[in-house]
Amino acid sequence: MAPLISSVMLATTVVATLAVGVASASFLNTHDAAPKADRLPMVATSNDNSYVTVETRPDSGVSVLTRVQVN
Repeated sequence: MAPLISSVMLATTVVATLAVGVASASFLNTHDAAPKADRLPMVATSNDNSYVTVETRPDSGVSVLTRVQVN
């Protein structure tokens, strides 16, 4: 029974992988990349405010980055 279940899982994985590959390829062939005008615009930052990035590492081991304005 175990070989049958493994065979079914392997066949399902192969079929799903092929389906995703075919769908991705057809999407790429019919859609072009977005032109630069559709992308988010850059916003100018004011030069009179200075910021510094402060990194803290609590005991959990995750780094937390905070942007602080320097006066």
